[in-house]
Amino acid sequence: MMKKPIVHYTFVLAVVAIVCGIMISAVNAITAPIIENNILKAQAAAYQLVLPSGETFTEIVNEEFPETVLTVVEAKAGANVVGYIYTAYTTNKFGYMRLVVAVGPTGTILGADFIDINQTYQVDGTRTNLSLYVGSPITSIAPSGDIVTGATGSLNSLKGLLADVATSHALVVVAPADPYEAWFGAGYSMEIDATFVPTTQVLEKSIVRNASDEVIGAYYHLRGTAEYNSEQGSAGTVNMYVGISSTGEILGIDLPKDEYGHTTSNAFYPKVIAYANSITGSNIESFSGQGDLATGATNSKNLIDTLLTALGGVIE
Repeated sequence: MMKKPIVHYTFVLAVVAIVCGIMISAVNAITAPIIENNILKAQAAAYQLVLPSGETFTEIVNEEFPETVLTVVEAKAGANVVGYIYTAYTTNKFGYMRLVVAVGPTGTILGADFIDINQTYQVDGTRTNLSLYVGSPITSIAPSGDIVTGATGSLNSLKGLLADVATSHALVVVAPADPYEAWFGAGYSMEIDATFVPTTQVLEKSIVRNASDEVIGAYYHLRGTAEYNSEQGSAGTVNMYVGISSTGEILGIDLPKDEYGHTTSNAFYPKVIAYANSITGSNIESFSGQGDLATGATNSKNLIDTLLTALGGVIE
């Protein structure tokens, strides 16, 4: 029996390798667009989850963004910017994570969630840890509660992504030393109005002037107490700060988390913030917001409305 020459086997192996390569390429050509499309769908859904008030999204490109930050978009409701959304991705020895973070015009983290996460340990704990950063200023990120331990690697990766988001945000928005510059413009000044008579809910008024010392509006401190969990009968006090132009336009509503006595969990607080942002641009005499943004936080939404109505009653 004659042995087949080695060149024969080499030729067969080469043909098999070529065929396999073609098949793998063909499969990849079919599956790659599907995978990419699924990621885009998940990303779009995540945008609505972390920033429900966003209606249109425009991508921002900057070569200085960290490599972990995949996309940055500016979100608008009508003509108003309601926030910026960052998608970031990283890997570690435990797997990978892809998250999306929404930052409001004044630099507060309005929402954050994972588009996809694959870690060996404490995935639920890592999700909880991410939610604790909602409500934190992007310039000084800190959790609002006790971090879930047991997955240090995942936590370190999460912190790294949030730090990269903060770096990107600094490139997108040059945050003013005073966040109310976004309301009143650079060089504004405030002076407490000694003639203002406080009410139960409208505690203080400041007159606001621009850099030319012209009165351009007012700044009010409001406070109200209401029930926020009907089933448990839980009530709390909320402090709210509102900027009003000379023509009555609501320039901004600030609900500091450390002065917010209702539920500050990721399930409710961001919804109230989103609702408040949706009111911006309305006139105080006929304000309106997107109530559907506050689903599940109706009592807190109603308190915001009550305070604004009270404010409208004292504005001359």
